[in-house]
Amino acid sequence: MAIADAIERDVRLGGLAPGARLPTHRNLAEALGVTVGTVTRGYGEAARRGLLRGETGRGTFVGGDPVPSMLRHREDGLPGVVDLGMTLPLERLSPSLAATLKDMAADPDCQRLLEYQPSCGRRADRRAGADWLRRHGLDVAPEAVSVTVGGQNALAVVLSAMFRPGDAVAVEAVTYPLIKTLARRFHLRLIPVEQDGHGMLPDALDEVCRAQPVRGLYLMPGCQNPTTARMPEYRRHETVEVARRRGLTIIEDDAYGLVAGPGPAPLAALAPERTFCIASLSKVVAGGLRVAYLASPEGYARAVERAISDMVWMTPPLMAGIARRWIADGTADRTLDAKRAESARRNAMARDMLSGLDISLQNTGYYIWLRLPEPWTSGDFVRVAGESGVVVTPDEAFVVGRRPLPHAVRLAISGPADADGLARGLSVLRAILLETRSAT
Repeated sequence: MAIADAIERDVRLGGLAPGARLPTHRNLAEALGVTVGTVTRGYGEAARRGLLRGETGRGTFVGGDPVPSMLRHREDGLPGVVDLGMTLPLERLSPSLAATLKDMAADPDCQRLLEYQPSCGRRADRRAGADWLRRHGLDVAPEAVSVTVGGQNALAVVLSAMFRPGDAVAVEAVTYPLIKTLARRFHLRLIPVEQDGHGMLPDALDEVCRAQPVRGLYLMPGCQNPTTARMPEYRRHETVEVARRRGLTIIEDDAYGLVAGPGPAPLAALAPERTFCIASLSKVVAGGLRVAYLASPEGYARAVERAISDMVWMTPPLMAGIARRWIADGTADRTLDAKRAESARRNAMARDMLSGLDISLQNTGYYIWLRLPEPWTSGDFVRVAGESGVVVTPDEAFVVGRRPLPHAVRLAISGPADADGLARGLSVLRAILLETRSAT
């Protein structure tokens, strides 16, 4: 078991890369001073966990990370490791659930939460969604709002309802990993578009659309994951002009916009006839509150409802009811304020501790984009950081297609449970980079 645990730790921290060849059973047994049978059982346990694969005549190899970063959670954490890979929503500041459940239990309507509901959500929940979308700068009728099982479900719903296999969707060249995953699942083609510190370049988008048929556009203009870019107002207007001229359906994912603070009008307000806007509560209120509100252009609500019913039938009414209460009684707003304040403290800390390094961040965001100095590649940096007890996310997770890697990593500063853990992780990363600088 100790052998299997050691292998799992090294795989998770990047010390053993996918495809790496392990020592033979006999060589490792001699190195550890144990029997060959002990090593065989250790390798067998590691294989059972999905860590290793054996190839007849060749040896034993690492089969890849058994818990990809998108699926990793706190239960997968290792003692003493600072995880800056998971973008968690400062969970210790999430609302207290017990009092809300007690109030809901006293409601005569409570039992109805166990009944089937409309796939787009009950009227009261859609009204709450319209109310919440106003925080994002979007004024829509409740009839245009659908309740989904979080932002990821909302994105899958739009892709399913609006596109067909083989369709092309334009995205930033460095983009949110889930759009890559869902594109593969729905057999869509992602077309990378050049970007700068303000997000996607409208002229580059226009050029891409001129060169080939493109049907959709996916963006996070409020605060882009992973680069933290916020699209300014003038560029939003330019992007909408290109979308109209090229007939693009826009998907606006505003998962982090509220945390980053007030910004320009959303794309959905500038081009309501072609923009689907996703406003999730998970990153703002609580990660386990799997509720998001999807605003659809006029005439598309029915197609969205059908897609929801095909996938999950409906968002669990209990979840939607909790979200509605927290929006109505101010809990959601107070939680957002608290998380903004804490993220402001963490960003200030990171700005100070990483001074002199090439970073992008927002004053109240959840993550940092760290561009690595020569001679670092992201793969090497992830491995060395992992060996030092800090998990970060490499640029490869965000790059679309076979483009050159930007040699950067994302640091999720909202992940550690407290500021002390964050400080410890940032200190390790800074020491690694400064040691390289002094050596050169």
